[in-house]
Amino acid sequence: MSLPARSFSIFLVNPAPEAERIEFSFITPRALPVLAALIPEEEYIRDIHLVDQAVEPFPFEKVQPGDLIGISIHTFNARFGYTLAEKIRERGGTVVFGGPHPSIFPDEAAKHGDCVVQGDAEEIWAKLIEDYAAGQLLPQYNGGRVAPQHFTPARWDLLRLKRYLVGSVQTVRGCPKKCSFCSVWVQDGRVPRLRANDAIIHELQQLYDAGFRFVMFADDNFYPYTLQDISNARSEQERGDLEAGMEQRLDLMARLSAEIPKDMHFFTQITMEVADDPVYMKAMRKGRVLGALIGIESITEEGLKATNKDFNVTGADLADRLETIRKNAFPYIMGSFIFGIETDTEESVNHTIEFARDCGIALAQYIPLTPLPGTVDFHMMRKGKKALKLKKPDYDYWLDPDHPRILYDHPLMKDEQILAGVEKAWRRFYSVPSTLKRAFKFGWFREPRKLLAYFVVCQGLLSRYRRYGISADSAVRGTKHKIANLLGRAAMSLMKRPPVEAATITPESAPEVFAES
Repeated sequence: MSLPARSFSIFLVNPAPEAERIEFSFITPRALPVLAALIPEEEYIRDIHLVDQAVEPFPFEKVQPGDLIGISIHTFNARFGYTLAEKIRERGGTVVFGGPHPSIFPDEAAKHGDCVVQGDAEEIWAKLIEDYAAGQLLPQYNGGRVAPQHFTPARWDLLRLKRYLVGSVQTVRGCPKKCSFCSVWVQDGRVPRLRANDAIIHELQQLYDAGFRFVMFADDNFYPYTLQDISNARSEQERGDLEAGMEQRLDLMARLSAEIPKDMHFFTQITMEVADDPVYMKAMRKGRVLGALIGIESITEEGLKATNKDFNVTGADLADRLETIRKNAFPYIMGSFIFGIETDTEESVNHTIEFARDCGIALAQYIPLTPLPGTVDFHMMRKGKKALKLKKPDYDYWLDPDHPRILYDHPLMKDEQILAGVEKAWRRFYSVPSTLKRAFKFGWFREPRKLLAYFVVCQGLLSRYRRYGISADSAVRGTKHKIANLLGRAAMSLMKRPPVEAATITPESAPEVFAES
């Protein structure tokens, strides 16, 4: 390689609208500190800046001509990333786009930047930077799906960790399911790639030292090997691989219990099939997994069939499975529900609202069905092969300033009925009476700290996401920032502790917010 043609600073950015920005964010972004860890230590790199626009404005005044800016985008924040890129390029910065959305639509992203990275970045990010330093940047790089031994731990020292309530660590990429609305398996594949347990434990210890008492395992599916998968193995080799993967997961949870301080607890997302695996559930409880998001999506058999989630159940079986998980794996379930599935009616939506209120889950998420790029729903709707018909088949809805909205004609419901159902569901579930009723069932009236923490979390979710759901990009439009900031400060004081460097805290002396007595 020729000598570097320039020296430059590197900015890594998570774009978000100004309307969404408050002083705090629920969870640490994952892509930024991981990309930072991949940057080579070279003299031509002046500085590295991590900017999460969810909690701080982008420092345009620091950008100099020739600086390299990496912008990681999903579909829900693509338009904000494109707007940011335009302003940066006006100042002479060079923009590289990466993340799930550019991986699916590289040509679109290329119109707004100078370079596009498809797939995983672990094996090509350093090469891209070296090429740029030498004046040889290519318009496109493809990192593919890297092997798990190349997964990179995050550089948490470059992120303002005091701004975040929950840390994030990834333990596995890929999900064997093929839900019609989900882009995860399109991006990360259906073959689970397990990260080494040593690396996971080390990163958790770093976050503990930084003051985090709660960590989200930002996995596609925390239960990547089911008993049914192992039973249905097509060969002895496949069975052996699946069993080895299962053993690695069980070993991880045993190490969480043995090697991580007792006042750190974990959350994740998982499929309901874990209810059939008593060994795995017991391991999760021992590993201090307190809760998980479970995609219930629909309470009707027709709805599950329409979304390729026929591994879920309905009716009394659904209630029984949720209770089994609560008793044997983790006590706190966040149920995820989708409104606007092709078989939905106003009656089924109302039944879903009632079910969620009474089924024993601690938190709920309600979102309108959105055909994300790369998903089965997206392609089927564009081809006219689904009961839901896109209003404008060739319309790039993620660039619409009025997004989110209902983007298709539903055969049984009007747009306003779907959106009204979403709004009603959030308000009913997170109303003060409903919140206090659930808190009573969890026994938190005897533990004021837990009661207050739960109330703050519920009101925070309601204030930020009630219009369209957690997955939406403009959900906080109209949010009263003073209230949101107040709730954020309250949550921080209740659910975090000082960093190890600032205070000496033992597991025995730390408050157990949400942990079982």
